[in-house]
Amino acid sequence: MRPPSRLQGNSGYILISVLAIVALLSGLVAALLLLGRAATDTAHLASRDLRQETLLQSAVALAGYQLFILKRPLDSIDGQQLRLDAGVITLRVSSDAGKVDLNGSGKDLLAAAYRASGLTAMRPEVFASRVIDWREPGDMPQPGSADTAYDRPPGQRARNAPFRTLDDIAFVPGVARDDIARLRPLLTVFNPTGRLSAFFAPEPLMAAIPGIGKTTSRDIVALRGKKTAETEQAIANLVLVAASQIDAKLPRTYRVVVELLLQGNRPELGFTAVLSAGADSTTPYQVLAWDRDAFGK
Repeated sequence: MRPPSRLQGNSGYILISVLAIVALLSGLVAALLLLGRAATDTAHLASRDLRQETLLQSAVALAGYQLFILKRPLDSIDGQQLRLDAGVITLRVSSDAGKVDLNGSGKDLLAAAYRASGLTAMRPEVFASRVIDWREPGDMPQPGSADTAYDRPPGQRARNAPFRTLDDIAFVPGVARDDIARLRPLLTVFNPTGRLSAFFAPEPLMAAIPGIGKTTSRDIVALRGKKTAETEQAIANLVLVAASQIDAKLPRTYRVVVELLLQGNRPELGFTAVLSAGADSTTPYQVLAWDRDAFGK
């Protein structure tokens, strides 16, 4: 019998080395396959998100086309649904024309908003003066504003520039965090005319306007529910007494919420866009704000 060769004596070592190399290569191949799958999944998700984004943007454009080019009434668009393969799109349309604008409205309307909110921490006229003092350029304080009523807290100065969002009202002296929730339904930064629309303003706000009062505001609300040419003219006549504060014109700004229902019974994705009438026919409308919404989170 021949003695075992030296090669046979080292064969176990060679086998283990080969197995180690094979295992390493297998791991690399598996990793590459996982990377490829991850890249494919990422591309699929990106493509899906892009399609959803395009659908939502197209829905906003459709709402703008109906509002500013076809001149369709808000009520005929609000609640409109589009059924597509990707899901169901629902349009929710409203207008901030019934709210007091922090940048465009005058002292009387600002005071009316504070009065309608039911807040009593300061007189409505003082609130109005402080808002105007915050937004107006220059350092000359408004009569009755914070600079004449009391010293500001250290480091707190008027911005002397327009309010960027409604949340900026938190920096106005005397406005507490809880006050903002009471004021929010009555204020906006998207009513550039500064006047209220009698077709959208809430009854308590109209009742707080000098010259309108509770009885007239109640009559306006009753009339606008009938939606006829005669009632529209009747509303216009009722608000003539406060024509500089409130009118019966169609709004120039709309808030469009686009909801995309993918699964189940509630919206999962959406956009909120604020659209305003453009300067001419070549630009029928412009987008003032654009926010992504997350529903059901």
